Formats: sequence, C-alpha cells, structure tokens
Amino acid sequence: MKNISKFDYILWDTKNDKPIEHLDIIYHYTSVIELINDGFKLQDGEQFVLVSELPYQWQYKINYTIEKNKI
Repeated sequence: MKNISKFDYILWDTKNDKPIEHLDIIYHYTSVIELINDGFKLQDGEQFVLVSELPYQWQYKINYTIEKNKI
C-alpha cells in the first residue's frame, strides 16, 4: 500500500477493536515517541498499533482514506 509505511502507527481502541481517530490520522514512530516524551497518556483501552500489522481490511481502508484526502 503506497500510503502506509512500516513506521506508521494509529491510535487503536482495544475494547471495540477499531481506530479511535479518523482513518487519515497516522503517526510516524518519531511522532509517537515525541507525544510520549511530552507527557501524552493513553486512556484505558487505547494503544498505538503499527498500521502494517493490522488486518488487510483496515490497511486498505486507511490507505484508501489517505489517498482520497490528498490535495
């Protein structure tokens, strides 16, 4: 998928097994580190998940949404 790299993460709802934010909100691993270093706290049931490790169905949806929203 051309819009997803092996360094991209998404904020995931582990209780409902779905993304928390809109599908075009992706975090590069350096952004995740920066957020945590700046004091960002995950809520109960939240985690950062590597997009490339999500099921293909979610990768496809994320890739499609990013492509659709490009200017």
